[in-house]
Amino acid sequence: MTGSRKVLLVIAALGVTAYFLPVTRDEFSWWWAKSHNHSDNYFRYQSDWPKGRHVAEARVFCAERQRAETTRAGILQAETMASMASPRNKDEEAAYLRDRATRRDSFSWKRATNLDTISSYQDYLSQFPAGQHVGEARRKLQSLGQPATDTTAAPR
Repeated sequence: MTGSRKVLLVIAALGVTAYFLPVTRDEFSWWWAKSHNHSDNYFRYQSDWPKGRHVAEARVFCAERQRAETTRAGILQAETMASMASPRNKDEEAAYLRDRATRRDSFSWKRATNLDTISSYQDYLSQFPAGQHVGEARRKLQSLGQPATDTTAAPR
């Protein structure tokens, strides 16, 4: 018998043994539920292994995940409803547009600082030539060895 056939035989024997050992299957099911970290997987573990080694943990994790998923769904619904709301008058519209521009500016600045590259700061300056962080962006460009040019391009 060749070496590769022996290896295949050992692997097959281990696979058959693992299939027929309930403890191993229980542990694999638990590993699967933990690695996916979703309430459905914890619930499936509980129903497949009602007397399993990790049933108590599965109940706790299932309840935690269900609370988190419910909270996340509520937040998503609130964000959706808020985005659909329309301002009542011109002052509210102007305030809304200013707030949205400020959020876009902050988001773009955060992205630029996370990337921390010359091109990310140049992109920020081209998108927001009068943004809140223009001075910081120019200083970062100079510290990275790139002279900051005066960018007067219109925002994208």
